[in-house]
Amino acid sequence: MNACIYPGSFDPITNGHIDIICRARNIFPKVYVGVLNNTAKRNLFSVEERVEMIRRATGGMDGVEAVSFEGLLVDLMERLSCRIIIRGLRTGADLELEQQLSVINRQLLPGAETVALLAKPETYFISSSAVRELIEFHADISGYVPREVADMINGGIKNENL
Repeated sequence: MNACIYPGSFDPITNGHIDIICRARNIFPKVYVGVLNNTAKRNLFSVEERVEMIRRATGGMDGVEAVSFEGLLVDLMERLSCRIIIRGLRTGADLELEQQLSVINRQLLPGAETVALLAKPETYFISSSAVRELIEFHADISGYVPREVADMINGGIKNENL
């Protein structure tokens, strides 16, 4: 097990996401953070901005690489020679969804496994959607996102969308 992938939209990346990345990196020597470019979904930040946020927030972490992708996660996993999916779980609803996705991913890519990491009590309530709402109302997001991400957002990234 050389590498794992932690997929998501990360719109924006939060302290909860960073916690999962750090913990995954303690288990695996290489962690790909897969930023989904879902054109059917209206994101606050472009895929390039989200990748840059992740790069800045994980800049001091060896073995962490942000990559963008479209389409199926298993296609990216094949390109990266990766068979392990990391998922952070906050609630029972997250568990149910991830169980279903795990079965589908194994059917599409034999040998694919999902490793679930439980959110810590201090971050389980943080979600990207809640942070987006705080951004929309110009509220302080510094307690919910890495400093580098707050600096990017407060520095004017995508202010025209707010």
